[in-house]
Amino acid sequence: MKEAVLERPKKKVWTYEDYLSGRIPAEVSEVVRGKEVRKMPTGFAHGLLEGKIYSLLLPLTGQKYLVAVGEVALLLSRSPLTLRGADVVAVRKDRLRGAPKGALEMPPDLVVEVVSPSDGLPYILEKMEDYRRWGVKRQVWVFPEDREVVVVAEGGLKVFGEEGEVKLLEGVKFRLKDLLKEVEDEGGNG
Repeated sequence: MKEAVLERPKKKVWTYEDYLSGRIPAEVSEVVRGKEVRKMPTGFAHGLLEGKIYSLLLPLTGQKYLVAVGEVALLLSRSPLTLRGADVVAVRKDRLRGAPKGALEMPPDLVVEVVSPSDGLPYILEKMEDYRRWGVKRQVWVFPEDREVVVVAEGGLKVFGEEGEVKLLEGVKFRLKDLLKEVEDEGGNG
């Protein structure tokens, strides 16, 4: 008698057509070169920090920028499908014809990523490079656990400690120490 061998199903390679038709399951948080990336949802403090950064950018909205927050879909490539989720995105309005209904299909002027403890270094570096190749002008990576911020811009990469003043866009700046204190003060002890 032959022994039964369970075969793992082959991993699906997702396409742009799958994205358009809504066939990609909700538990897939990103698709990178056709392959799915599944990540756990972030913690509440992570969301508070995203909100603080979003609120700093609000004065630039109105006539000049559209700013979105909360795993904003960025379509880096249709084939192979690369669909990334960004925490905070800002794009000049004069580059758009209204707010996109689905994924943003052009590189934004700013992407802000708040790094979770579960994000591994290979994942972070690959995402940074994807954004750079796609043409994102300014990337701000916030590492709350390490109390550091990494900025990737045309001039290269720069690391800021928690006391450093980090530029987002057009005169909007922050110190990580101040934002983390605000999150801590709002969150209380529990």
